[in-house]
Amino acid sequence: DMGIEPFLVASSVEGLVAQRLVRRLCVSCRRPASVDESFLRKIGFPIGRMGDGQIWEPVGCEECRGTGFRGRTGIYEILVMDDRIRSLVTSRASANEIKAEAIQRGMRTLRDDGWSKVLDGVTTIEEVLRVSEEDEALAED
Repeated sequence: DMGIEPFLVASSVEGLVAQRLVRRLCVSCRRPASVDESFLRKIGFPIGRMGDGQIWEPVGCEECRGTGFRGRTGIYEILVMDDRIRSLVTSRASANEIKAEAIQRGMRTLRDDGWSKVLDGVTTIEEVLRVSEEDEALAED
């Protein structure tokens, strides 16, 4: 959609990276969060990956100046151009078609990477929803 011929993109691009920054929870004051399972299902959170894991929420302390967060970290999505993706680009497939194929071929989305960081206690569900594109779809539901 940038006015570049698809064959030029397909022949010269090796991969694409998308990134968003999420706020990091303050480890001095974060606390376990109680999250409704129906909400987790609605947003597509990988409940099956939780195991004994914990979801955390911000509190606020002197260390973080009352915000509950200290610093930022990235969540990433990396699309590697293989022959199938190149073929889709050349045939002017929609961005949704290309993304669906990339996911089927193992691409990890921004949201997936964000969920991993939530499960690792690095950030919150709300932060991932705030910065990932898919949160707009939730607002329409």
